[in-house]
Amino acid sequence: MSFNLTPNNVEFRVKVGDRASLVLTLTDSDGAALNLSNTTTYASGKWKVWNPTGTLLINGTIVFTTRASGVITYTLTADDTLSANAGIWAGEVEIKDINGIITEQSRTFKFVIEESY
Repeated sequence: MSFNLTPNNVEFRVKVGDRASLVLTLTDSDGAALNLSNTTTYASGKWKVWNPTGTLLINGTIVFTTRASGVITYTLTADDTLSANAGIWAGEVEIKDINGIITEQSRTFKFVIEESY
């Protein structure tokens, strides 16, 4: 599990049962958008969300929406937003090269799944 000890500056808040498409712009340490056009270095990616015990709740494949400007999308599935997954969690995006080696990781973000009342 990855932890970022600085405050989360990005938060995603969804409801149980939501199937939203979530959009994130990956940036470098200076805040500039990453150019993900090199498909050898940036071949695939995962949207990951953990609970505090380290259990992986979401491990979904991202879509490179606009590679040149670092924009990626992840669409929630039925399993992602089950009622049992409700809570406040930590997430990140991992980008891997064609050999499956992580080449980039996003800053940790807050991921909240709320019960619908």
